[in-house]
Amino acid sequence: MDYALRVLLGGDSVELLQCRKVLYQRPHDGLAADAGLYVVPSGFWGETYATRASLPRLPLQEIQGVPILFGTPHIRRVGDALVIDADIIASTFFLVTRYEEIVRRDVRDEHGRFPGKESLPYRAGFLHRPIVEEYAGLLRKWLREIGIECRGRTEPLRVLLTHDVDNLREYPNRLRCLAGALKSRLLGRRTSSHALSVALALGKDPLDTFDQIIASDVSLRPDLAGVPSESVYFFMAADRGSPRCGYDVRSSPARTTIKTVCQSGATVGLHASYAAGMDPELISKEKARLEEVCGFPIRRNRHHYLAWREVEDGWALARAGIDWDSTLGYADAAGFRLGVCHPIPLFDPIRMRLFGIEEHPLVVMDGTLSDPRYMGLGETEATVCCKRLLDETRQFEGEFVVLWHNSSFRSRPGSYLQRLYVRLLAELASG
Repeated sequence: MDYALRVLLGGDSVELLQCRKVLYQRPHDGLAADAGLYVVPSGFWGETYATRASLPRLPLQEIQGVPILFGTPHIRRVGDALVIDADIIASTFFLVTRYEEIVRRDVRDEHGRFPGKESLPYRAGFLHRPIVEEYAGLLRKWLREIGIECRGRTEPLRVLLTHDVDNLREYPNRLRCLAGALKSRLLGRRTSSHALSVALALGKDPLDTFDQIIASDVSLRPDLAGVPSESVYFFMAADRGSPRCGYDVRSSPARTTIKTVCQSGATVGLHASYAAGMDPELISKEKARLEEVCGFPIRRNRHHYLAWREVEDGWALARAGIDWDSTLGYADAAGFRLGVCHPIPLFDPIRMRLFGIEEHPLVVMDGTLSDPRYMGLGETEATVCCKRLLDETRQFEGEFVVLWHNSSFRSRPGSYLQRLYVRLLAELASG
């Protein structure tokens, strides 16, 4: 209960608990006149905890227009106390701890991830809404009704522009590229003029788009647009030959790119590999390798393929010295996976302990929008989707976390992702 209230009300939660102004219990007869706000427990933490029997049942009820996962939408006054039968404490805990993913371990996609389209927020139709932020708003409103003023958030919208570097180069080896081009010519096959120019060092590799990304991100600097923003680049540091890892972080191109990124004022984080997602103990080794290349400590992470597979894998991140993560968005559906649009401390709902990791939940990823396997949106639909999520985040003065890969900035027929990113930044800058 303390953890959920901390997520809902931040620093105010401690004082309210100590003064017994918010009580998570069923009220007794003869309440004192100065009694506070009672949230009636729904029994979530009872005998069925961590079993399928504890899962919410659809369709969900609503309280003042907000879906609730547990309890009933009844509010009543008893003296000066306000009694809420909607269990927003358990509802918050369920969402921010990924509780559903622990109970439904048999539901995973081909990469071992819990699919967004299987999640309760998606099936109930509110993945596009940061429901926990709405619970916080209701809680403050109810406290005001009994004369208790609770400070809301006063921070402006913040933007986190993130870039996962899955591949550095389309043509990593110029000699092989040149040999392939010559062989194609000898066999009478068509040779890519772009590939040949890269092989002859006359042109830039299509995936080397970092100067372009940096120029776009810098346009959103606080002194230019009035929007607090930060850019973070996540680099892989897996062993050579590791599955789905396209480069060696110790190579010259990788070192040069990391130096360029750092000189731009951006932050470097670890892109925990696909293999590390399956074997989380590899994270420490990968982090140490990236630190060796960078020459400074690495504290941030995002998993490749967004494949933080099981909740308890967070302990391996913590042991590796990672205390900042931005993995937790769904690959197949944009929105608010944890129901929040602010950074939160992550909590293990089995051990009932904090991981020591601050999560910056991912809101929208480029491939989620365009990939036919996921949302498969056209440019207009994707623009509307991003605008809707941005408006929700702005309403709660949250942190809008976007992920655009360096590969999305290459020029490709039929791809709208580069244009959409520029349009999204312009929307952010306009306020």
